Amino acid sequence: MQKLGEDAKAREAAPCTYREVTTVEELGKNDEVVGAEVRTFDVEVKGQEVLRREVVSVTKSGAELADLLQQQRDTKGKKPARGPLHPESQPDYAFALKPGPGDSSTVTIEPLKPNAERMRGEAVVNSRLELTELRLTPSKVPLLLKSLAMRFEFVDTACGRQPSLVEIQGQGVAVFIDTRFRTKSILGGHAHVAATKKK
Repeated sequence: MQKLGEDAKAREAAPCTYREVTTVEELGKNDEVVGAEVRTFDVEVKGQEVLRREVVSVTKSGAELADLLQQQRDTKGKKPARGPLHPESQPDYAFALKPGPGDSSTVTIEPLKPNAERMRGEAVVNSRLELTELRLTPSKVPLLLKSLAMRFEFVDTACGRQPSLVEIQGQGVAVFIDTRFRTKSILGGHAHVAATKKK
């Protein structure tokens, strides 16, 4: 857990730019796609903070997406939730190691006190103890959601080991509205941002 924690801390601290292509799909009762948007962004992050997330293009098809799936207008300054593998988060979780799949190992993740912000799931690590896949669900489903599942794939980049693929499936609920959806984000072109010296 020490190695995974050190890697998570380094991943968070790396000042980095990348290109994000996210496909958002609203699903019908039989999982057919009723509406979709492909959104491309240029992103810059530093630590946990999003410094820049500029829209490059948006391509729409099918029906207009539900309100729950509309694009967030202002994400500058947003700080994503810290993951369970980060050293500052680890004391709030119980971890267990089991063999597989293949030559890899799987770390199970369970919060000591479940809540909507703490995730449970599994982390797959290779023989070098590098994170290759992370599967998470909320230990308590957040407000306005019936279900939520996330999967991350990690690869080596110019900014260290970073997510290259993020998949989300879920179902949201509001008054008289039931929205089923899935998203897929491909992250690439990672580039390290050199620190600028103050004059």
